[in-house]
Amino acid sequence: MKRIINATMFAAVALATVIAAADDSGRGGFSWRTDDRSFSLFDGSQLVLKFNYAFLDHANLGVPESESRRFAGDYVYPLNGISGENLVDDAPKDHYHHHGMFWTWPGVFVHQEDGSVRSYDLWTSNTKIRQRFLNLDSMEVRDDSAVLVVRNGWFIEGGATEPDEKLDSTKTGLAIASNEKYYGEKIVDETIALTIHSVKEVEGVKTRSVDVELTLTPCSKDVSLQGAEKKSYGGLTIRFKPQGKNGVDKFISTDEGVAADDMPEKRLRWADYALRRGSDKPFEGASIFLSPDFPDFPPTWLTRYYGPLCVGFPGVEARRFKAGEPVSMKARVFIHEGLLSPETLTKIYESSF
Repeated sequence: MKRIINATMFAAVALATVIAAADDSGRGGFSWRTDDRSFSLFDGSQLVLKFNYAFLDHANLGVPESESRRFAGDYVYPLNGISGENLVDDAPKDHYHHHGMFWTWPGVFVHQEDGSVRSYDLWTSNTKIRQRFLNLDSMEVRDDSAVLVVRNGWFIEGGATEPDEKLDSTKTGLAIASNEKYYGEKIVDETIALTIHSVKEVEGVKTRSVDVELTLTPCSKDVSLQGAEKKSYGGLTIRFKPQGKNGVDKFISTDEGVAADDMPEKRLRWADYALRRGSDKPFEGASIFLSPDFPDFPPTWLTRYYGPLCVGFPGVEARRFKAGEPVSMKARVFIHEGLLSPETLTKIYESSF
């Protein structure tokens, strides 16, 4: 049975490429920097986030060679809080397949012309199916925001399982579409668009918003997606890096209040994870706010105190998507100082769209 924490408890790819713009804050404003594995956004001298586009070997993080998710790409890590401290984890020992902010599914089904179906697990395995970078479509700095639009593909079998040794980061726009055949059969076109906004004060605390739009388009064959049975994970996920005790050093807030327990298959408009790294440290956190036009709004989630907030779309029932027909998922990652009440977060959420 779920418990709600009461108010008393709650209160207790050319190297060194730079695209920049100055502002009047003294920080220097946003700037993008690229290398042969990631696109990094800075606000002045402070790192905001990195989008890791290359298919990276995680052996340096202690992931064993036998682990099917040793190689991974197409995710955001680090994702820093307002203070500049990283909020998320990459390939943690309890779940090697968790990578900062990412989007994968345990059930991916490719419908063949003869009526048969080939099934894959994009959540825990990167051996027979993988997400691979294809092109940098846009990288911009505006007056008070920065934009990154990246195109990727989902490839099945017959492709490389090693890092991007054929990646030519000197090409204009970092396009490597010529290597698609090398990767195997492409089943889905994926576009991820990030719009990162400048820090501003909301409800008396410093905040930053990151708007996320994920668009998936099956290629020549229909593709079905499915989340985990009885849990619903599969879709946009943020893996936080907390420590300490539930209800003391870490809080998960939702539409229904502050939860003391994990929530599987819960329909939510938003969820927030707030944490601190010691009793003498301040709280920081981030919410996932779902746009009202998110498919199946509000979809089911899985929230867990050990770290992940998982938006489950389409959830535990498989959903078939037609070839050539895109499906778009829009959300806002709301990064904030402090431990914000569910009432405050609801007010902010409702003014965000």
